[in-house]
Amino acid sequence: MDYQLTFKKIFFSQYLFTGIRITAAAIIPAVILYHYDVLGLMTAIPLGALIVGSTDSPGPFAHRRNTILASICINFLVVVITISLKHNPLLIIIFIMLFGMFFSLIGIYGNRANSVGLVALLVFIFNIDSKASFGSPWFNGLLFTAGGTCYFIMSLILNRLRPYRYIQLQLGENLRSIAGFTETLSGLFKPTPEYVYMFNRLRQQQINIQQEQDNLREMLLSTREMVIDSTVKGRILMMMFLDSVDLFEQVISLQQDYSDIHHEFDTEILLKIRQTLLSFREELNAIGYAVQFNQQSLSHIDIDTMLRELLNVFLAERKKNLNKTTLPLFIKLRQIIYALQDVGERIKRLHHFSGYEKMTSRQYKRNANEELQIKTTEISPALLVENLTFKSSQFKHALRVIIGLLTGYGISLFFPLGHGYWILLTIAIILKPAYSISRTRNKQRLLGTITGVAVSFIFLYFVTNNTLGFLLLLCTMVIAYSLLKVNYYISCVCITIYVLISLHFLNNSNFTAIVEDRLLDTAIGCVIAFIISLTIFPVWEHEQTKELIETIISANKKYFNAVAFLFKSTTKEENLYKPARKEAFVALANLSDNFQRMLSEKRQKTNLAFYHQFVSSCYMLTAHIASLSSLIKRFENNLNDKDFHPLINNINDKFKRAECVIHGDILKTSVSNRNAPITNKVQTLLHQRQIEIEAGIKDTQTETRTTLRLLKSITDEFEIIDSLITDEIKIAQKIMQ
Repeated sequence: MDYQLTFKKIFFSQYLFTGIRITAAAIIPAVILYHYDVLGLMTAIPLGALIVGSTDSPGPFAHRRNTILASICINFLVVVITISLKHNPLLIIIFIMLFGMFFSLIGIYGNRANSVGLVALLVFIFNIDSKASFGSPWFNGLLFTAGGTCYFIMSLILNRLRPYRYIQLQLGENLRSIAGFTETLSGLFKPTPEYVYMFNRLRQQQINIQQEQDNLREMLLSTREMVIDSTVKGRILMMMFLDSVDLFEQVISLQQDYSDIHHEFDTEILLKIRQTLLSFREELNAIGYAVQFNQQSLSHIDIDTMLRELLNVFLAERKKNLNKTTLPLFIKLRQIIYALQDVGERIKRLHHFSGYEKMTSRQYKRNANEELQIKTTEISPALLVENLTFKSSQFKHALRVIIGLLTGYGISLFFPLGHGYWILLTIAIILKPAYSISRTRNKQRLLGTITGVAVSFIFLYFVTNNTLGFLLLLCTMVIAYSLLKVNYYISCVCITIYVLISLHFLNNSNFTAIVEDRLLDTAIGCVIAFIISLTIFPVWEHEQTKELIETIISANKKYFNAVAFLFKSTTKEENLYKPARKEAFVALANLSDNFQRMLSEKRQKTNLAFYHQFVSSCYMLTAHIASLSSLIKRFENNLNDKDFHPLINNINDKFKRAECVIHGDILKTSVSNRNAPITNKVQTLLHQRQIEIEAGIKDTQTETRTTLRLLKSITDEFEIIDSLITDEIKIAQKIMQ
């Protein structure tokens, strides 16, 4: 892992902005209260700001606003109810079951609802401890509400002052993620590429990029409805996003197996392609940082000159090694250069857009709905009732949470633990719907706590200066909430440090006991969470395999047919093509993410190797469909869609066969596309071109050469797509056995 690059990304990203915002909302009222010596009495105010801020994830401001307000109201009710229980164990057990079920189950409404539910559970846990809550229920409820309101006001002011800030931060981050993807992709053109490592890393990066683009779609859709169509900046940000999605598709089309090219060509042309991709990486990084800092990006290279140099190297290689054997490979190499030229043009446009010029904004097309389509979950009580069944994974998760919290509460009652509620906090935070995620969180939580305790103890043992202690508290809070969704281990380290320093400020006479409690309670909570996630209705990733395979096959089928429709009209069919492309990329990211979690479960499954093959095949298939779309767009005026109908029909037949395998239906006899008229025509043209090359006609633009270059690339993509689906059918049969 490149830690320097990781921290650089965080420093220039929305994560740091989030960490600073949450920290400021909690620290400002805490400092004021500390100054007037009432912080111990009104700790609920900064705590309320802190926990409400945890629900504020990137997205449209309207969604963020509603989430914050819902969290404030729910937290108020939870505080009042919990303190009204007067620490009665029987009543607390009843409400552990009620709150545990409800606040875990509302996760079915999406990530925002899930964060609201988790925070409400944490508020409940904070207040069931007699040492952590005292006084009037209504007074404590109002204090929590005041803290949440502080955060809400700060968030509202920031949004009014800079309405596009979140979009710029997310867009810049996404462009830099695409830059990272491009850098990894350049490794395919090394003299001895590590294909397995490269494809695994590309797969993980593609998951992150897809998640970022989904967040951007959500933000842009909501903001567009209010202001984005009416302002220059809003229109240009929309154009930059749309171009970045198209650019990413172009980059994905380069993700192929180049072993034949490596075998045939020397390193000069391949290293030149690698150098071009690395230069594109630098340009995309520059654009990403410029967008985040609201600046005009400046190109570090002359892209046109670089692409001309690449073309010259290609022509020199062609002049030296073109023969009838290498002809098909030179056609493939030409398509790589075409794709790089398209990427270069997109990068030039993004550089230009970053200036936010009024004239540029006139290029904006209002009909961007097909790219911004997102799936939303309706807040329906009926959906909640429908999930009250053992068929629902969320219901099973809610039962695990209840059992875990009851176990932790029982231990805190029967054993003299100073901060018993820390056990319940650990359990609530660690337990997730899937075992693999809970297992990873468990390990990171335990190690993070141990590290944080060690750092805190050493610091407070040797440093007695309260100013330095406060600065460390401030820094660790910012880091903790900046890295919460990036690196949970480091986040846990920092959370432990600032919690212990905060308790030291409030009560420095018993710090050693607090440290011991923190370690012991966290360890107990981790053990309980691990046992519960492993033994109580565990959800294994392989149980979702069939559904995800079915989804990716269906999505790639739609994507392929949407690309095939581009033969008719690239502009007319855009409304079908872009949603299908997004659906395919999302399905691919979900499939890959599922496989990654399967590996982390470390369960011995006989079909794991086959599943890996299937995921890799899906990546290649999506890349080749993307490559086919690029070729159709480039040569659309010279193509007759009727010539390709047999190839399209044959591939659709293969997709149907794949669906039959998943559903357990009887397979039909497959049809080969090798005898299709257009395939025979290409073979004839290839033979004629080989004769021309043997006759010394290499550089003359003959009709055979022009037509072959056009049709060979497209029919090759059809044949590779056909072959990949055939492989998927065979692999799926083994997985489904």
